[in-house]
Amino acid sequence: MEALFSKMLKAGSTTYFMDVREAKNSKKYLTLTASQPSKEGDKKFTKRSITVFGTVADEFVGTLKEANTVIDKEGEFSRKMKSGNITYYVDIKEAKNKSRYMSLSESQPSKDDPAKFERRSITVFDNAASDFVGALEEVAGHLK
Repeated sequence: MEALFSKMLKAGSTTYFMDVREAKNSKKYLTLTASQPSKEGDKKFTKRSITVFGTVADEFVGTLKEANTVIDKEGEFSRKMKSGNITYYVDIKEAKNKSRYMSLSESQPSKDDPAKFERRSITVFDNAASDFVGALEEVAGHLK
């Protein structure tokens, strides 16, 4: 499926891809992908992505803007948003080296077993958070 609008952001060894796409029902959605070199050093990449649907995109971007204002401060930050059967989470956590990062997750019932949930997430570290949120704001503007 071809992207209607794309943006790429490089932050250290991670490259973020933000794509606006259109579903068969003509509704637009946003795919956020984080790509990093695999740890084996075999020139392969590990990709993780989440999909944010247009119905919750404004709330999602607003929550990330709020998270970005507190990422450099002490304390917890955790928000939950729902869109249909998908639940989105935005959390600020602390890494072992004491740096802080945003964890962006989506959780939805498994297609194989609706009693189980599939969870996907991407990580945005504090040194890339402002650029990530700025790029996401630009991309989300193309959902309308």
